[in-house]
Order: sequence, then structure tokens, then C-alpha cells
Amino acid sequence: MATKAELEAELKQLRAELSERDAALDAAKASRTDADHETELEDDSPSLETDIGEILAELEEFPHKQPLMFALGAFAVGYLIGRMK
Repeated sequence: MATKAELEAELKQLRAELSERDAALDAAKASRTDADHETELEDDSPSLETDIGEILAELEEFPHKQPLMFALGAFAVGYLIGRMK
């Protein structure tokens, strides 16, 4: 088990890394021009097929990632359907 000092040191390191990442992102945003940003938005606009594919992929992985939530959801849906009569 980690000591309090080790956890504080790790937290300090993670905060420093997060600060560096935020600074790099801010610098990257500042270096972009509006025209570059508009071109990027036009080129990277996802299509409906891509969105549907991503949603289906997430739905296929959900029972494997969170089986308890999946089972509870299935039980709740079954219960509600059974009570509709």
C-alpha cells in the first residue's frame, strides 16, 4: 500500500503533467488561424454512417465492459414489459 508521501508526490507529478499538456494545447490553439480551423472542421466532419458505426461498436462492447449494468438493465426492461399488461 502506498504511503501518503508517495501519493502526494504522484499527485504533484500528475498535476505538473496536466499543466504541461494544457499549456501545449493552448499553444497549439493559438498557433492555428481561423482559416485552418474552418478547413479542419470541413475535412473532419463525421458522417452519419461513422456515427452509427461507433454507436453500434459501443453497444457490442457494453455487455463485456459492464456486465452487471447490462444485466440490471435487461432485468428492468423485462420487469417493465411484464408490468404493462
